[in-house]
Amino acid sequence: MDNERPVLYRAITCNFCHRSEIAFAAKGIEIETIDIDLVRRPEWYGAKASGGSVPLLEWNGHEIHPSTVINEFVEENWPEPALFPDDPFERAAARSWIEWFNDGPCPAYERRLMNVRPERDEMLNDALVGALEEMEAKLTARGYESGYWHGDRLGVVDATTAPMFVRFAGLWHFHGFDIPADLGRVRSWRDALLADPHVRNTSPDEDTLLAAYEGYRKVLTRAAEAGIEVPVAKGD
Repeated sequence: MDNERPVLYRAITCNFCHRSEIAFAAKGIEIETIDIDLVRRPEWYGAKASGGSVPLLEWNGHEIHPSTVINEFVEENWPEPALFPDDPFERAAARSWIEWFNDGPCPAYERRLMNVRPERDEMLNDALVGALEEMEAKLTARGYESGYWHGDRLGVVDATTAPMFVRFAGLWHFHGFDIPADLGRVRSWRDALLADPHVRNTSPDEDTLLAAYEGYRKVLTRAAEAGIEVPVAKGD
């Protein structure tokens, strides 16, 4: 049925899942969420179209993934309010930003967050700061001062980036890391997104999020002690 409620398979630690939750919330679409344990993924879930990865959207007999495709699908099927800019050049700019974010800041923060080997701290810290400095430069070149990435309401670039800022709570808790004070535009964007109701209403409880990260970090610590390399981000 076309009125069937979309089902989103997710993990609360996963920023990619949160991106799609924000997109649905911004459209005012109610969804059902099913949590997947990323350490002990159910065998039945591995048979899904995503091969066991999250997020995965099920709707009207179809399975859709990954998050970028899900969010494009959400925009096409529920066009109002729009998440993408009206101007075609701005839409291209939004897609380019998302591609850059997925290759740069996103894996940099994930590697820093989940690192359990102190000898790698400085290298990963420098990589994350470098990615945030590049973000500051890109925001400056765009003419950003405050608010959302484009327009006067949350859009697809904001929905893509906000989950990282939410999960900086883990960076502070485990590593004492915060966005450098001289990166004023990045900090302003972070503050605007964390205050957005769609972001707030879809964000996990901080204590629950930190407890989940603690569980994953214990697994990574045991793996490191056994000399096993476990990838935690794209490119590992």
